[in-house]
Amino acid sequence: MFIKSILASLLVLQVCWAVPTGNLHPRITDGVAASRGEFPYQVSIQYGLPPLVKFSHSCGGSILNERTILTAGHCILNNRKVRVVVGKYELNVEESTQQVAEVARSVVHSGYKGGVAQHDIALMFLSTPLKLNKAVQPISLPTQGQKQSGEAVLSGWGSTSKSIFPAMPNILQKAVVPILDNADCYKQLTAQPVSGQQPELFDTQVCSGIAGKEVSACSGDSGGPLAQNVGGKHVQVGIVSWGMTPCGSSHMPSVYTRVSSYIDWIHSQL
Repeated sequence: MFIKSILASLLVLQVCWAVPTGNLHPRITDGVAASRGEFPYQVSIQYGLPPLVKFSHSCGGSILNERTILTAGHCILNNRKVRVVVGKYELNVEESTQQVAEVARSVVHSGYKGGVAQHDIALMFLSTPLKLNKAVQPISLPTQGQKQSGEAVLSGWGSTSKSIFPAMPNILQKAVVPILDNADCYKQLTAQPVSGQQPELFDTQVCSGIAGKEVSACSGDSGGPLAQNVGGKHVQVGIVSWGMTPCGSSHMPSVYTRVSSYIDWIHSQL
């Protein structure tokens, strides 16, 4: 999470602190609660230092297969123990559908330099395989270089509020968002003056807009999937990477790693 001075401009989405104020509803910034089992590919990546620090949700991710999780490069923290939890709906409740697996190793794209940057993608390889069932399913991948349009759905347990302090939900949230053309996205990102680093946008990234609301990914959504339903299959379009704060109320696009730019890289690691 970044300090307040950076919050005024660019932020990695994992650092979008916020709390609800007034009559704001506790949602993935203007999203809604998902249905139980609606996103069987959703992963909660949890860090801790047991027994001193309990495991807690830090980032999202998606299931590629029984042993592989797709997430963001900035979600890889090597100084803490990490586990993934799948088959989850309520984070703070033990559920019969949930499975917990330790991470044997992680691979971050060699081009990712940290912070707000392109190539924000990583793979986690599990110590033991997941048991695939109705509640635990892999997501499909697009073809290399494919460009998506239309609407997509964002899911995660990220902060649900719109100021600089977090309000983390217990129930998995979702929001339907429009995919923006990169030129339009960049125009929106640079429409307001910001202090410090100026926004950059690359072909290897994809944006979602606010659809007339204040929809945004936020802290805790980082690394999570942006997906489309294609022929009855969930296809991953993006990985939550960064945005501007306050989440949602900044009225700025959310920026994701474009998954279709990294299909060859993913397969090379598998």
